[in-house]
Amino acid sequence: MSQTDALNQIKQDALDLKSSLNSLKELFLELSSEFYKSLNEARGLLSNQNVQPPTVNEKEKCQQKEDKSVKSIGIFRSCFLTKNGTPRQPGICPYARGSLTITCFNNPEHSLDGLSKFSHVWLLFLFHENGDYIPRSKVSPPRLNGEKVGVFASRSPHRPNNVGMSLVKLEGVSGGTLFLSGVDLIDGTPILDVKPYITVYDTPSSTPSAAPWITYPPTKPLTISFSDNALSVLAQLKYASGENIVLSKRSLRKKNCLRFFRSQEELKQSISDIILADPRSIFRKKQGDTTFSFPIDSVDVTVKVEGVFVTVVDIGQTEYVRGLLKRAGS
Repeated sequence: MSQTDALNQIKQDALDLKSSLNSLKELFLELSSEFYKSLNEARGLLSNQNVQPPTVNEKEKCQQKEDKSVKSIGIFRSCFLTKNGTPRQPGICPYARGSLTITCFNNPEHSLDGLSKFSHVWLLFLFHENGDYIPRSKVSPPRLNGEKVGVFASRSPHRPNNVGMSLVKLEGVSGGTLFLSGVDLIDGTPILDVKPYITVYDTPSSTPSAAPWITYPPTKPLTISFSDNALSVLAQLKYASGENIVLSKRSLRKKNCLRFFRSQEELKQSISDIILADPRSIFRKKQGDTTFSFPIDSVDVTVKVEGVFVTVVDIGQTEYVRGLLKRAGS
């Protein structure tokens, strides 16, 4: 076939395709018209029916059902803005702070009366960013480097019910707000309940044990260093005050200003804690040497990995982080 014949064939195929598209368009318009016609007929039938109001018993059943529904008890603010970089367990990053403002009562401060006498609290929460992931009976925890165990033998967020539990330190209580540290939850996490940690009840009577992969994980420890540029940025940032305050939207407009971390040492140690726990997914680990970043507080941390050696190459407030802060609405 000559070049001219080939071009003619392509032109003819294009014309045939255009004709098919026009036919599909006409069919779509015809089906849309039939759909809306049927929809209007159904609405007319429903409006002509005499719908009886629910009986008292039915109302009571609906009310009982509503009362049993699970809902958030307040607004949770955190130094972690996304799942990326957030510790997988509480206590990994002791300086990681957050706050919970109770909104489920008309007098929220009454619900916290006496709680300040405790040093730690349990937070029950929802894994609200699991998406449409379907839970499986076996999962691959990051510490096992790809090996699988039963979901109930893990702390995986992908569970039959997306409920999580964290033990965090209670830094203080002011009005209807709890101030917390050692958190492992992202900003906006729906908190379902708060319970005080009581040593005599929550500590096992016998010596507890754990699976070998917890005590001796099959992963190599990482060595961390900070570049000169990263250290320079740490020294120049403006850090939060030493007081427990409820954050406002105004705090988001301040460039290079930390909302939760109170000193250069706290932020540096927290970045190290996060990296030592290796926030990378199994997929990223298998890729080998790589560069990745994660947001913390109001800055973005860029990290370069070469085997077991990790370098924090840059720290800064990027447009990406500014967008996250605006959406958080602290």
